[in-house]
Amino acid sequence: MSGPTTISALGLQLFSVASLQSQLSNLNLLNEQLGSSVQHNDLTDYSPLDSENIINFQAAITQRQAYVSSMNTVNARLGVYDTTLGDLSNIAAQVSQLATQNPSQDSSNTGVIQQQVLAFMNQAVDDLNQKVGNRYIYAGTRYSTKPVDLNSVLTNLTPSASLVTPNTLPSYDSQQPGTSAAAWTKDTVNIDAGNTLTYGVTSTQDGFQQLIAGMQFINAATQTGTSAATYQSDMSQAATLLNSALQNIQIYNAGVAEATNTIKQETDTQNADISSLQQQIGNIQNVDLTKVATQINLLQTQLQASYSATATITQDSILKYL
Repeated sequence: MSGPTTISALGLQLFSVASLQSQLSNLNLLNEQLGSSVQHNDLTDYSPLDSENIINFQAAITQRQAYVSSMNTVNARLGVYDTTLGDLSNIAAQVSQLATQNPSQDSSNTGVIQQQVLAFMNQAVDDLNQKVGNRYIYAGTRYSTKPVDLNSVLTNLTPSASLVTPNTLPSYDSQQPGTSAAAWTKDTVNIDAGNTLTYGVTSTQDGFQQLIAGMQFINAATQTGTSAATYQSDMSQAATLLNSALQNIQIYNAGVAEATNTIKQETDTQNADISSLQQQIGNIQNVDLTKVATQINLLQTQLQASYSATATITQDSILKYL
């Protein structure tokens, strides 16, 4: 009679051990879920459909984060554009007044006018040579090239009221004479799939040509030995150019404001999409931590009972052999 009883006890032992291993495996999984807040750390443990969705959602998040990163970088440049264009508008307005309020030559005042216009020239060139990071923002796509040569601006005493055509470099450009499509190319940024925003402002644009030429006419008018007729002609040319410059620069500034608004709206949209995609991943991966904690407590209780039962079976089996 002892043989069948021994086999039965061994079977119970094996069953108990297998049950314990299964419970321990489940407890380990629950503890991992409690620590990570997700069902599985390995995509292969999800269903094929859930794994594919997680991969697609994560790829979409990465793409949108890249758009947001690019737009944040551009936003910094737009801030400098806004500040400098505001300053250039003020320069154009003040120098325009300088020309209109001094239409006729007054030898006692020409020196003061000249010093004022030279100061405005330096200020305008500094604005147009602004750099954000490693990029000259008014240089078109010649990112490492300082666009305006101060010496050329200050020393040109035979300015022209004629504007240069696209791709041609203005007389004040640091790479003139010659042509450069890059000097006229406005910068762009991808803000979404198939959606590109043009936001750049180049130093070659009409408003800046007019601003610099207008100041150069005033500088030429105030040189020693200039006749009254030449003075009057130069100041008249300057007033006309500077009035146009002011209008154009204000248009550029409005364009920057519009681009800034677009960037904000698109950034908000991309961030909302990222949150939505993260939520969809969470719906697949995330676990109810309260439920997991309850399951752990229940499983620990079951394990204690299983350990006790296994120990009893093992003890009984040993006693039967003795």
